[in-house]
Amino acid sequence: MKINIDNTEKLAAAIKEAEGRATARTVEATEIQYILHEIESGIAKKKMSGTRVHYTGSRHFANAYQYKPECTHWIAENINGRWYVTNIYRDTCQKRSTWNTEIIYSETAKQAILENAMHAWF
Repeated sequence: MKINIDNTEKLAAAIKEAEGRATARTVEATEIQYILHEIESGIAKKKMSGTRVHYTGSRHFANAYQYKPECTHWIAENINGRWYVTNIYRDTCQKRSTWNTEIIYSETAKQAILENAMHAWF
């Protein structure tokens, strides 16, 4: 699977297929688009190439919650300045997790972040 995030209809169809009849801890195409645009804010798009994002949908659950909660996970990759969702699936989420997004920046994106930080200081 390789869906450009700007293709909202195709992305929504892939989400619907992955989620099936699930109603809890689901995602929407606009949510994916928002998260990815926020991640790249302040960094040149071409420098983001190679960056990967894994969204787990994990939330904090009370200790009394006895079941294995499932949520929609998705993986996206930036290829030549454009975001593509490469996988959407349902899986269990960790009960006590407060982190739901893992970002693996490419070397060029790391360098851009450092350059931006240096400009902010001087």
